[in-house]
Amino acid sequence: MAESSTVSENAVIHQAQEEDYRRVVAEYGDPKRTIALVLIAAVGMYIMCMSLGTALSLRIAALASGPNALDDATRNTIYSSITATGALLNIVAQPFIGALSDRTTSRWGRRKPWIAGCLIVSAIMMAGVGLFSNAIGIGICYCLGLMMMQCGFSIYSVIPAEGVPDKYRARVMGFMGMFGALATSFGSYLAGALVRWPVALMATPVLLGLITSIPLLILYKDPRKTKAEVPEGKASDVFRGLFSGFKTRDYMLVWITRVLSGFTIAAMFSYFTYYLIDKLDTPLTSVGAAAGTLTLMSAPVSVIFFTVSGWISDKIGRRKPLVVVAGICMAAALVLAGTSHGFVQFAIAWELFAVGQAMYLTVDLALCVAVLPNKKDTGKDMSMFSVALSIGQAAAPAFAPFFINMGAGQNYLLYWCVAAVLALVAAGMMPLVKGVK
Repeated sequence: MAESSTVSENAVIHQAQEEDYRRVVAEYGDPKRTIALVLIAAVGMYIMCMSLGTALSLRIAALASGPNALDDATRNTIYSSITATGALLNIVAQPFIGALSDRTTSRWGRRKPWIAGCLIVSAIMMAGVGLFSNAIGIGICYCLGLMMMQCGFSIYSVIPAEGVPDKYRARVMGFMGMFGALATSFGSYLAGALVRWPVALMATPVLLGLITSIPLLILYKDPRKTKAEVPEGKASDVFRGLFSGFKTRDYMLVWITRVLSGFTIAAMFSYFTYYLIDKLDTPLTSVGAAAGTLTLMSAPVSVIFFTVSGWISDKIGRRKPLVVVAGICMAAALVLAGTSHGFVQFAIAWELFAVGQAMYLTVDLALCVAVLPNKKDTGKDMSMFSVALSIGQAAAPAFAPFFINMGAGQNYLLYWCVAAVLALVAAGMMPLVKGVK
């Protein structure tokens, strides 16, 4: 009986996937072309997303090492304030821009105009980060530039949610993550190479994201919608419906887990360069290369787990078990990193974190798509999931000085242990999500 039930369950999953495939082909065209365009754009998009935080930390560290050198606590506070403020701005901007894209009736489609516009503005602002030599100017330009970059990226992330059938979606997310892992390594080396040229250091990642998006912007079939096909309401009404998805229990639970996971990921990536400097005595001129070495070492592991976990998730039609395993891996890695006294142990922790992060980023977006309550509001609701990560990313650097400066200072272990606990809480919430396997 159990075997018969499993066969019947698999048949239902397969039928639903085939119906979804036919719908996507009719509206968005050949999925193979869409997938290729999404992955080409992913190369630059992930360089952009994963390297800007490192670039900012190097920019501030360079200022702090000049004639008016800052102490470690002040440097950390400046960096935390800028990154936290930028993330808080994203909380408002991303769902608003996502909702506006849902309501766009341009002849170029709903998504493409916003992707291009947001990235162009971001590149200009990031150039300003390189031009200013004081914390206020850097902070204003970085926060605005980061906000527009995140908005452009979140709208780009809607395309695989809309234009890729469910039976391929986790694999596509896996390949996107694979490109992200490779791009992260390249981005770290790029930041290290450009550290002496501040404008290029900050603007180049966004320009790469824009350049690799050109084929998508030109060739993707982004269907033009009529006013009857988009959500009702004007721009002034957008904020009223931002939280409509929370009426659905599964949507709310997945959103909360993304907040917690966003904190976990930001805790590792926003402060690992300072850990290398403060705890492992890595010189400023070498920290970019050290970061690049870490990401290069983890790239093969990330590639394997991005691709394999996506394939497994699509094959078995399940998302939650892999998200749970990912959270456990990231938690263990943070504790191991915080107790490192040498580069080798930190590198092992980095590898383990890469395993967890790869599995999480591959499967979690597919999980988010599965709990969307309304197809018309895909842009807004997917942006709200990006906001969840932004809240975690804002909270991590906002609380970081409190934990890191506790006691004698440089208490990275306490900070990363807190992040590890949150990762375990997020994993423990997965069984509460009932509408997705």
